[in-house]
Amino acid sequence: MTTQQPAWVLSRKAYGDNGLLVEFFTADWGRCGAVVKGAHRKKRGGSFATLLQPFQPLLVSLIGKGELKHLRQAEAPSAGALLKGESLMSGLYLNELLSRVLPRFDVMPLVFVEYSRAIEQLHSAPPEAALRRFELVLLSEMGYRINLLTDEHGESIRPLVHYRFEVERGFCVSDDRLLTPRPNVMTGEQIHRTTRWLEEGAQLPEADAAALKQITRVALSRLTAGRRLHTRELVRDLRSHQRPSV
Repeated sequence: MTTQQPAWVLSRKAYGDNGLLVEFFTADWGRCGAVVKGAHRKKRGGSFATLLQPFQPLLVSLIGKGELKHLRQAEAPSAGALLKGESLMSGLYLNELLSRVLPRFDVMPLVFVEYSRAIEQLHSAPPEAALRRFELVLLSEMGYRINLLTDEHGESIRPLVHYRFEVERGFCVSDDRLLTPRPNVMTGEQIHRTTRWLEEGAQLPEADAAALKQITRVALSRLTAGRRLHTRELVRDLRSHQRPSV
């Protein structure tokens, strides 16, 4: 394949004396690995090593019939997102998640579009909403869609009812009516607000986003086979060492 296709770099590491082994997320081939020979060699406009960075939108040409491709050409159609702090960790989380759960060469156009949108939003807005939206889209495209409209029995979600999310059953009516938040429990009204947020772009309250995070984490555990993501642990460690604000 010699035509260029949109792509993002999920990860990269040294390969040989002057090369790179790059994990791409591409529009036409899905997730795939490619060898980049002479990556540090200076060329007009810089080297491949300088160009092939995470969060930089790319147009790439990949060749080869085997599972591991070779990079023939790459260019940047626009400037990349300069992510820092919490946004940077969120971007690295998305990259690790895709590297962990996407089968190679499984083309997912909607996931590609949502990833691109998430990276753009991480550059300019708090990360929680972008992360939750991407997780819900990824789950849906991987065959694990979270049903926000009906409970396990197919009955419509009722605003005043509490629901506990279970991976195999979906939202189940819960007797947990304590005022303090409980893992994997949302009120029907919270679920309705989440639906409006997804469909209409309405504001998602902070408490709803926190509750939804517990739900998507449980649902994603099926894709990750229960293994923890390194970026989550890194964020947890960094937050535990932060000094409380005065």
